[in-house]
Amino acid sequence: MPKFILHISAVSSLSLADSDVECFLLETSLPEEFITKFAARAAGQDKIVLLNGEKSAALSARLKLDGAVVDVSSSENPVRDFERQRQLCAKDAVIGVISRNRRHEAMLLSECEPDFVIFKIWSAGEEGTRQLVKWYNDLFLIQSAVFCQEDSVNIEGYETDIVILNENLYKIFVAKKARLD
Repeated sequence: MPKFILHISAVSSLSLADSDVECFLLETSLPEEFITKFAARAAGQDKIVLLNGEKSAALSARLKLDGAVVDVSSSENPVRDFERQRQLCAKDAVIGVISRNRRHEAMLLSECEPDFVIFKIWSAGEEGTRQLVKWYNDLFLIQSAVFCQEDSVNIEGYETDIVILNENLYKIFVAKKARLD
């Protein structure tokens, strides 16, 4: 079963006690005060907090968070841009990288040795992403993640190490799991 990262894009009073969620991905657009308080609560629960968004690496280092997710999916030179962002992170930071859903780019980024490579999924391209993740996992030791971009995405059957869900998708997943249990 994959690990879950819960993507937080709005101020929330979310409970941090869920044992299925080991990590939270907060947007850099959130108020800094919220990020700091959330991270302190998460640390008390032994949960990891990563930042996603503009200047996530530098802000993560400044706020002494666990790390960042760097999105190079629209970059002309994703390897260079990833390496620049990695240098801004704290030395022991967890760092994930969002790749275009292309084999060659995923391969190049894996050579940079991030902690995990992320592939975005939309309902319109689910099967292609599913095949890409399977190919990637057959060839690489770097963990893979899928980042759900729509609530209609079906995450079942993905051969991935990590699934990144928004709060709404996570609630749907938990409700579905409870019915099966």
